[in-house]
Amino acid sequence: MNGSAGVKLRIALVGLLMVGSAWVGAEGPVEVPAGTFVHPVLLDREVQTEWVDAFRVDPHPVNRAAYAEFVERYPQWRRSAVADLFHDGHYLRQWHSDLTPNGEGDEPVVQVPWFAARAYCEARGGALPTLVQWEYLVHLLRTNSNMSDQAYANAVFAWYGEQRSVHYEDPVHGLTGFIGPVNEWLEDYQLLLSNGEKIDLGGGSCGDTGRLMARYDSAHYATLLRYQSRSNYTPETTASNQGFRCAYPIEGNNP
Repeated sequence: MNGSAGVKLRIALVGLLMVGSAWVGAEGPVEVPAGTFVHPVLLDREVQTEWVDAFRVDPHPVNRAAYAEFVERYPQWRRSAVADLFHDGHYLRQWHSDLTPNGEGDEPVVQVPWFAARAYCEARGGALPTLVQWEYLVHLLRTNSNMSDQAYANAVFAWYGEQRSVHYEDPVHGLTGFIGPVNEWLEDYQLLLSNGEKIDLGGGSCGDTGRLMARYDSAHYATLLRYQSRSNYTPETTASNQGFRCAYPIEGNNP
C-alpha cells in the first residue's frame, strides 16, 4: 500500500467503531490449516517457499446482503455519502438505493473499491487476505479438488479472457470462487517486484514474462496472468467484476 492510500484509509476509518456482533447476511468463516506455499511467480530472483500460519477466511466472496448490512451500520460507506477520493465514481452504481442492492442478496458484491472492502473486513474483525494467503487458498482448492494443471489453466484463461467462470469447491474446507465469479481484492494486491528489474507487466515481451515464471507451463502462465491483472487496479477501482472476501487471525498466531 502506498503512502497516499494509507493516508486515505486512516482518514476513512476515523471514528469507525468495530463491533463483534453477528452479521445476518454473512456466512461464518472457515479455518484454514497452516502449510507451506511455494510462490509460482518470481517476486524475487529465486523461487520462494513460505510458511503460512493457520487463519480463518470467508468461504465465499462477500455477498450483497452482507455488504448492505455493513453500509446500514456504517453510513459513511453508503453510496451517497462516501467521499469522492475513495472511489472512481462508480461505487455501487448498479444498486437501487443506498441500502438496496441490485440482483440477489447471495450474489457477490461488486463495484466496491479497495478502501471500502478493507473497511468492511476491519468492521468484521478481519482484514483483506494477503497475496500469499489468497494464493495459498488457490493451492488448497486445486489440491483438494484434484484439479489438474491443464484444467486449472483452462479455467483461468476462460475467466480472464471471456469472464466465464467455472465452479470449483474445496471439498475439505468448502471454499469457492477464486476463478470467478469475481476478481478479489487483496491487502497487497499489486505485483511488487524486488528483483530490481524493470518489466512491462501489461505489454512486456515474452522474455519479460518468462523471467517471472517459476516453471514454464500453462498453469504457471495462467497464474502469472492473474498476478499481472492486479497491477491494472488502483485503490479507487470499482469494477463490475471486482469483489472481495475477508481473512481473520487465529488467536496465538502473528497477524
